[in-house]
Amino acid sequence: MVNVALIEKYYLELIYRLILKRIAKGYTTAQLSHIIAREADFMDTIEMLQFPLKSDIELQEIAWALGEEDIRVFQPRHQEKTLLHVIMEKEVYRHTRIHSCDIIMPGRNKERPFFFLQEDLTEQSRLLD
Repeated sequence: MVNVALIEKYYLELIYRLILKRIAKGYTTAQLSHIIAREADFMDTIEMLQFPLKSDIELQEIAWALGEEDIRVFQPRHQEKTLLHVIMEKEVYRHTRIHSCDIIMPGRNKERPFFFLQEDLTEQSRLLD
């Protein structure tokens, strides 16, 4: 799954923190979507920057589901409004889901890595049993 998006750096950092916390908790995107009573692909669309969080209320629901009381845990200290052109990718290789985000450098046709995360799918399948 690949998505190219134009997004504020602040929001990109917030999504990165959500993904990190979700992986640390051992939830799949479908499980987290279910916990917050949304469609099964809701968190996938959020994480892939296909659909933005509409409000702090949605962010608060996700935070509670991830065991956090305060949404500021996910918000970067500096709310940088710089727009970034990014490529978000999510691929499965064997028993690992790989999340990566690259920033497309303007005028250079080059990509610079922003983050790279690995999600162990074998651990999640054991949690479901």
